[in-house]
Amino acid sequence: MSLQRSKRTGGLVARPEDERRRLSVYHLVGLAAGGVIGSGWLIGPGQAYERAGSYAWLSWLLGGLLTLLIAWVMVELGTAAPKTGGLVFLPLQSSGPLVATVVAAGLWILYAANAAGEAIAMTNGLAWRFPGLHDPARTPYWICTVAFTALICAVNLLVPRIFFAFNSALTVAKVAVPVLTCVLLLVSASQLDGTGVTAQHPQPSVSGALAAVVDGGVIFAYVGFQGPLDFAGNIKRRGMGESARLRWAVFGTIVGSTVLYTALQFVYGSHVGALTGSSLQTPWGQFALAAQMNVLLWVIQIDAVVSPMGAGLVFAHSLTREVAALSRAHLTHRGLQTSRNASLRGRYDVYWLVLLVDFVVGVVLLVAFRGDWGSLTSVIGVLVLVVYAVPGVVLVALGDRLPKCSTGRRRLRVGLAVLAFVLIGLILYLAGEGNVLRAMATLAAGCVLLLGLPVLSRRRPALGRFYDAKEHVTAFREWRTHPAAQAALVLIGYLLALLLFTVWGSTGHAAKISGGCLVVVAACVAFWGLVVLSNRYMSEVAPLLPRPADWTTQAGPSRSPVSAASE
Repeated sequence: MSLQRSKRTGGLVARPEDERRRLSVYHLVGLAAGGVIGSGWLIGPGQAYERAGSYAWLSWLLGGLLTLLIAWVMVELGTAAPKTGGLVFLPLQSSGPLVATVVAAGLWILYAANAAGEAIAMTNGLAWRFPGLHDPARTPYWICTVAFTALICAVNLLVPRIFFAFNSALTVAKVAVPVLTCVLLLVSASQLDGTGVTAQHPQPSVSGALAAVVDGGVIFAYVGFQGPLDFAGNIKRRGMGESARLRWAVFGTIVGSTVLYTALQFVYGSHVGALTGSSLQTPWGQFALAAQMNVLLWVIQIDAVVSPMGAGLVFAHSLTREVAALSRAHLTHRGLQTSRNASLRGRYDVYWLVLLVDFVVGVVLLVAFRGDWGSLTSVIGVLVLVVYAVPGVVLVALGDRLPKCSTGRRRLRVGLAVLAFVLIGLILYLAGEGNVLRAMATLAAGCVLLLGLPVLSRRRPALGRFYDAKEHVTAFREWRTHPAAQAALVLIGYLLALLLFTVWGSTGHAAKISGGCLVVVAACVAFWGLVVLSNRYMSEVAPLLPRPADWTTQAGPSRSPVSAASE
């Protein structure tokens, strides 16, 4: 990438020809809103209502506030060190390869699992016309779900310019449908009273509302806002600047989706009596049918396929950039770091190997969870919270190594990072032992693969021809002196402690309260332990950090060479 000196700020900015290839606010909102508005709005309100009754709206409000807090920490980090693939790259710089591998395993699995979950939702969206597609025990269900998983990966073969234009247009339609549905069903409330025959009203419960944040598909619905952060090093810099564009896209999407999802939950609670148990797989389709809104019914059923597909596209596309960062660090196969020219005279510039692996992982997860959307999204909810907890540690650990800011802002960063880390621990604690156990087992399997494959490739030269990555697992042998190994052990120990506390808390009310207190203590200890060990690691291995485009030499040390390659 070519750079030139800005006359206004004195910083280094991209030349005009590079600026045209960068992402605008429109594209960034397409990534964020495209990831958030998926199958969550179609299925999530019903899942949340089953667990919390009329208090289910509280799940969406709390989930939105928690997401906003987490996003603030991640955006602070993403604007101070804008790096495409930063969710993997920045933990690698601050805490070492082992912590980065744990984060990468969780990130890779949850992104691949999201594509699989959206494929399930797409299959369910067709089931109203083809009833056999609703049964996971039947072959047509699996053929259709696997085909949709392949389709999500295949659309990413489009060149980035075409992909972003397609995704942004698709996002506009995806947002319009739930908004229209919410408004029209609110207007028709009187027509739907008492029309159903299978209405059930679970007991309202605050604890159920808290549990539904993970177990009810709430966090799964909000996942996707980080799409712009996955491309933080490739944002337009002229005009309002890359930082402002990133904030507008992320915060605007979260606030807007919180309002929308909370409103949809109110509509669901008001119309739940209209559920008839028909072949329509989405409750919104049943509501439209009961209100005799045939046009709305068709729009909702079409969106039941299109909306999940759009969300799956965002995750599949973002995954290629995160895996590229992992590959450049030689933490996974080195051949996954570069885009490849595929077919049709080289018009397709694509990380096709990553997409192929993504498809395989998605199919494996479909089989492992027997095609059950609820189980898969619960695991995604746990894994995404584990991944989201780490940026707070990175932000505090990097500290003065980031561009200078005011003392008040630095203290605010520390306070909110610790608060987000503790709240994430509490939400995981309330997610239920089954969900946490399945997610931790899945994460462990991913870590074993990423850490174990280099060992096998070294011992088996034939395998080494196809898989080229550094061997880091041996660092655990020097855990007494190796800060990177100690940091990884603290993170793994904290996750195991959360699992044990969750199991213990399920034994009774008193155990639930005492377990929650222990989670808060363990979270604080783990957070500061990771910060201290990360600083020890960085004192031995200096981090290479990208800098914001408008950063000047008066704001801190000289610009890192990595910033010139932040895409």
